[in-house]
Amino acid sequence: MSFQKNDIVDYYENCRISCGLIVDVDDRKLKVLNDQGKETKISSSRALTTGTDPAFPFSGTKEEQVRRLKELSASRDALKRNIDLKELWEVVGDVTREIDISDLSELFFGNQIDQNKTASLIRAIFEDRVYFKIGQGSIEVPSQNQVKQALVQREKELQRRQLIEQSAKFLSQIKSSEELKATDAPEDLILMLEEAALAGKDWMLFKQVKEIFLQAGLIPQWDPFKVLVRLGKWSEDENITLRAERIPVEFSSEALAGAEHASKKPLPDITFFSGQDLLAIDSSTTRDVDDAISLSRDGDHLVLGVHITDASYYVEHNSSLDLEIRDRATSIYLPEITIPMMPRVLSEQAASLESGQDRLALTVLVRFGPEMQLLDFALKRSIIRINQRLTYEEAEEKIAVPGSTEALMFAVASSLRQKRIESGAIIFKDPEISVRVNHAGEIEVFVRNRETPAQILVSEMMILANNLFARYLRDNKIPGIFRSQGPPLEKIELGEEYDPVASYRSKKVLARGDLSTDPDAHSTLGLDIYTTASSPLRRYPDLIVQRQLKAALEGATLLRPQELERILDQIIPRLDRAASLERERQKYFLLKYLEKRKAQEFQAIVLHRFPRFYLVQITDLALNAVLRTPAGTNLSPGERVVTKIEKVSPRDDRLTLSLVSANPV
Repeated sequence: MSFQKNDIVDYYENCRISCGLIVDVDDRKLKVLNDQGKETKISSSRALTTGTDPAFPFSGTKEEQVRRLKELSASRDALKRNIDLKELWEVVGDVTREIDISDLSELFFGNQIDQNKTASLIRAIFEDRVYFKIGQGSIEVPSQNQVKQALVQREKELQRRQLIEQSAKFLSQIKSSEELKATDAPEDLILMLEEAALAGKDWMLFKQVKEIFLQAGLIPQWDPFKVLVRLGKWSEDENITLRAERIPVEFSSEALAGAEHASKKPLPDITFFSGQDLLAIDSSTTRDVDDAISLSRDGDHLVLGVHITDASYYVEHNSSLDLEIRDRATSIYLPEITIPMMPRVLSEQAASLESGQDRLALTVLVRFGPEMQLLDFALKRSIIRINQRLTYEEAEEKIAVPGSTEALMFAVASSLRQKRIESGAIIFKDPEISVRVNHAGEIEVFVRNRETPAQILVSEMMILANNLFARYLRDNKIPGIFRSQGPPLEKIELGEEYDPVASYRSKKVLARGDLSTDPDAHSTLGLDIYTTASSPLRRYPDLIVQRQLKAALEGATLLRPQELERILDQIIPRLDRAASLERERQKYFLLKYLEKRKAQEFQAIVLHRFPRFYLVQITDLALNAVLRTPAGTNLSPGERVVTKIEKVSPRDDRLTLSLVSANPV
């Protein structure tokens, strides 16, 4: 197609056709005066038709020229409306796959064709794009199958446009109507909003949803999450990560039926562990009790028993129930909900160590000499009955009684801890923060000292049992899952009391822990080998290790390392995901807790100085936050300050403090 000055050209711009006069031609660029009265430069590749107009007022005013361009454009649009492209395609569609525009124009208009008729046909094809397509120098003729596909796409696009218009009209009422409900929304809108909301801040990448919001006038004040909350579809505290990761909350009917059936299995005919008091120590809210301990004297020796519920008895390897439990990999403890790894009929009933009930267990009996030296240990299957279930507070009272069994247990635990410390164990004394949303929807925050005698007693007994389980696997060449950790990047020294600054710095140089089939040392625990089998109701690796230990005791078939590695490949991402979700939701509800306390002042300690802010820890909550200070402020790590909340946004995971005073008395 060649172009001359004073030609009339049809060209496309922003998905519409304009009519223009070529004012100048320069290096494949056309300078045109268009029917909107604007002079612009266009690429010659955007031109659709070109030709002359004998009636054009070249010597007239600009207004007269623009008027003539409008007339030409209007006449071409009028001709276009009478063109039946479907009928034309039915004539040529079975004959050829391309045709010259002049031949197609003659076929429709007859011998009396002119530039306006040809231009009107081009306009019809440009707008339709189903029966014909504008190609390079000719018109493409789609096949019958291509036309069918194009018609389907056209119908989908029409439905899409209708959905956008209906949705925008519906959502435009959201700012004024209190009665707007999700049930009144156009079909598919809620699903679209949910998908977009799961993307968080990237929701505007969902172009259709963005278009709806623009038409409804909701940007920037609203986003899909706020709309779903406003419509009553989601709660203000909706767990987006839980939805986005598609973490199952409920069990399948098949898994529930399998668990119900398994819970009725009779206990096997094995030795009943008798003659000793067994006690379980846990929080008052715990429903899935994994472990119990016992202690007895045998002459000058002490015999400590650590008893772990035999969860593997109820869950057959690779059964449908087992596969669903494996897919979960761990119980997830969130402030607002607990998502158990096992159905509750097992984890909180049949396999939970309930007081006064006979339960199947894997028992490790450990013999200590007069100097608290570990002499030997033995593993056995047993049936146990818990005599006492104590809360940590109740256990504290009993430990404080001289000569009590609990006091002697604590003495054993203290000796075990001291030996670990001498072997390089690092004891972090950070307080444990627990956040819970009660039945009334109120946020409760609990700060628990990890270093109470009862806490030390339980943790040391479980560490001992897991260390001995690992030794048993290694010494008997049994494939297993082991937890290890390399040495820290630099030497760590922590004092007797909790020091937030030292703890913060120490954690930054810790090596990453590893879960694998290779036994190795665990530097933080100060042990040469370690596994976990003490929580088979809550952690799938523990259930697997328990199965291996039981199989070895019974002479049954063991899982091979290759199969264990395949299982690890499946569950490690799920374990990481669960840990991340627990941290995320605890932080979210802590920030919501603080959101209602903006007027309060908070004691904090400086952890680190960054170029533009300080990192501090709120003392009462052991929560790290950014501290902004006035220019010229000079604070040092370890310095105590009084702060107040400057900004807090739970949904955005944002907390910024401002300085009230330094070095409070």
